[in-house]
Amino acid sequence: MKSLLITLLFVAGSLTGMAQTQSEMNKQAGQEYKEADKKLNTIYQEILKKYAANKTFITNFREAQRLWVQLRDAQLKAMYPGSAKNYGSMFPMCKANYLTELTNQRTEAIRVWLNGLPPGETCTGSVGATE
Repeated sequence: MKSLLITLLFVAGSLTGMAQTQSEMNKQAGQEYKEADKKLNTIYQEILKKYAANKTFITNFREAQRLWVQLRDAQLKAMYPGSAKNYGSMFPMCKANYLTELTNQRTEAIRVWLNGLPPGETCTGSVGATE
């Protein structure tokens, strides 16, 4: 009986240690978004370097990224059209999570210029056209 009580106290203490405040969750979500954005920017810069000799691609790629940023921001406004206070204390976390999701999607979409396409793909466009 005594060992059961000790075990229950240990489990209860462990669960309490895992609890987070909303502020902590907001901060964590914000950090995850910063990391996703950093990853996107790193891959973007790698693509610019790899394709530097292909000036037409670079011009178009930069324009596509600029427009994606506008789309991302518009999607965020569509998702949360009201002011931040309308969504409560969870809003910073929700916003950061949504931005992380959109940023990760964009990262995967542009990664193709670094990783290439599957073997046998015939519609390669500018992928691999580094000059």
